[in-house]
Amino acid sequence: MNKLNLYYDCDNLIKILNNCYKLNFKEIYLHREMIGCVYFAKNSRKKYVLKIYRQFNTEQALQSIEVIQFLKKNNYPVVSIIPTEVGSLYIKLNIPEGQCIGILYDYIEGIEPNFSTEITNVGQQIGELHNLMIKYPNPLIKRDKEFYIDRYVAILQKLHYSSVKIKELESYGNEIWSNIKRLPNGFCHGDLHSGNMLQTKLNKYILFDFDIVSYSYSIIDVATLSNDTGFNQLDESTYDSTKKMFERFYQGYSKKRTINDIEIAAIFDFIAVRHYELIATITECQGLNSLSQSFLDEQFEWLMKWRDICNRKRF
Repeated sequence: MNKLNLYYDCDNLIKILNNCYKLNFKEIYLHREMIGCVYFAKNSRKKYVLKIYRQFNTEQALQSIEVIQFLKKNNYPVVSIIPTEVGSLYIKLNIPEGQCIGILYDYIEGIEPNFSTEITNVGQQIGELHNLMIKYPNPLIKRDKEFYIDRYVAILQKLHYSSVKIKELESYGNEIWSNIKRLPNGFCHGDLHSGNMLQTKLNKYILFDFDIVSYSYSIIDVATLSNDTGFNQLDESTYDSTKKMFERFYQGYSKKRTINDIEIAAIFDFIAVRHYELIATITECQGLNSLSQSFLDEQFEWLMKWRDICNRKRF
């Protein structure tokens, strides 16, 4: 078994890679750390991306492999997984927290798409994704209110955050989820933003980071891609710019797939849900100590202001 004492033990990691892949890697270094640790690995010919998933994310990592392979088989533009010398699509690693897996991906040459010019074309390609995933033959992890809302509330309770503010956030979460739970279920990438796709010279958008794919609501992807608000600071004008971004996105998306009026009305609810979900996901990876009082207050004010804006301007 491949043993790794630390995520940052790059000297040992490069030996493990060369043993499993026979690609004669010369260099490996940590790029970023979040749901997993992402590394760039190089040999004399090219560059690769290695992602080591946290032990508690093994199920979703294995699911991401299945989804990527299905999309690749159906000629949808996604990142390519590099098989090991014996044909496995992942390696197993023993780290102090338990057994985890690593996946080696091909490095993609491309640029992050500029949604101010590309959002309509992106919309068309995401419509193709949602249509194709209707045919996906395997069960997907199901995500509901517990994942999207309740995790954040539970974290605030553990931190002994203001009980008055927790009640407000719990009430708002229940309110927006009552609108969401009426929507049609379906495939959801879950983290579709410009940073998780690369535009190639052929004007295709290669998708990656399928780590929180689920069976929940496809409109989550639409809302994430249409979202023009800032995460920490909120300007009221971004409600209207988000609406315009959705309209341009839908010009492309509707060529492949339509959305009903109830789903469209829920887009702004999902933008709030994104805050609940993303903070909880980050905290699971970084720990409770990563959340400061000022950050929690900032997010509380953001969500309460967004609720007020939506109540006044809802279309």
